Amino acid sequence: MSGSDESDRAVDRFESARNTVLQHRDGGTCFHCGDGGCGQHTWAVEELGRHRGGRMLLRRLGFPIDDSTEEGQPR
Repeated sequence: MSGSDESDRAVDRFESARNTVLQHRDGGTCFHCGDGGCGQHTWAVEELGRHRGGRMLLRRLGFPIDDSTEEGQPR
C-alpha cells in the first residue's frame, strides 16, 4: 500500500500485506523494491505478524515467527 491508497480497514491492510509477501516469495520483486531492499515487504511481514492468519501464512512461507507475540500471550 502506498500513501495514496492506504486504507484504515484491517481487511484491506491484511490483503495488501498478503499479496506483497506472496509477490516476494522465491526471490520475486515489486515496483517498491530497490537496491537497499524493499520497505513494502518489510511492512507486509510486520503487518501479517499482527494477525493469526498472517502468522500462519508467514510460517508456511518459512519465516521464523515468535508465538509469544500472539494476542493474549505473555511477553
